[in-house]
Amino acid sequence: MKNIYIALIFMGIGILVKLFPNLIAGYSTLSQREKENVKENGFPTFMMFGFFIMGAVIIAGYFIAIWLDKPALNDSLGIFVTLIGAVVFVVAGQWFRR
Repeated sequence: MKNIYIALIFMGIGILVKLFPNLIAGYSTLSQREKENVKENGFPTFMMFGFFIMGAVIIAGYFIAIWLDKPALNDSLGIFVTLIGAVVFVVAGQWFRR
């Protein structure tokens, strides 16, 4: 059940990042021109969708683990999704900045 809460937290973070782009790590250190590029390119929207996808994968994984009767899958899934999502956000952040 804790995985569903984690997924909902990810989705909430996605909404907050869309509404308040200053929550993005390193956003406040960007120049005004780079901040405008980030907003024009849609990075906050990309992060919102990314967090929603991360949450959806965790929720789907929770139910798949129940269906397969493998509760150990739930423990590793949250960490795996978080690490993959962090890498995607860092790489995409550099791309959206330019």
